[in-house]
Amino acid sequence: MMAFIRFVLVGGSFSLGYALITAGLIRFAAAPPLPTSVVVYLLCIPAAFWAQRRIAFRADQQARGAVWIYTATQIGSLAVVSVITTRYVTKVFWLDTLLFLVTAGAAAVASFLICRYIIFRTQAPDGR
Repeated sequence: MMAFIRFVLVGGSFSLGYALITAGLIRFAAAPPLPTSVVVYLLCIPAAFWAQRRIAFRADQQARGAVWIYTATQIGSLAVVSVITTRYVTKVFWLDTLLFLVTAGAAAVASFLICRYIIFRTQAPDGR
């Protein structure tokens, strides 16, 4: 349970940092919104991977290709959440807020499970 709490804190911190950096670049540097958002998101992935590994899961080992699995998980989550939320948006504030919270929460849980049982899985003493 503590690993999940640390996972949420790390992920939440990176989400806040992503939002502030992206909004700042768009507002103060007149950066184009879509490419800026994508580039900042992609730049956050390696740092978030390292933070999740060290802080959330405290893993000394990781699966082969872990950073690529993590990257694919993050991009896949973003794509799924974006498709679902844009398809079912109602323009009713509270319904849309609930929709965004449920989809983001489901993506976070899926990401946690992938990290916990695939990416940063600790091996049993017998090597399994």
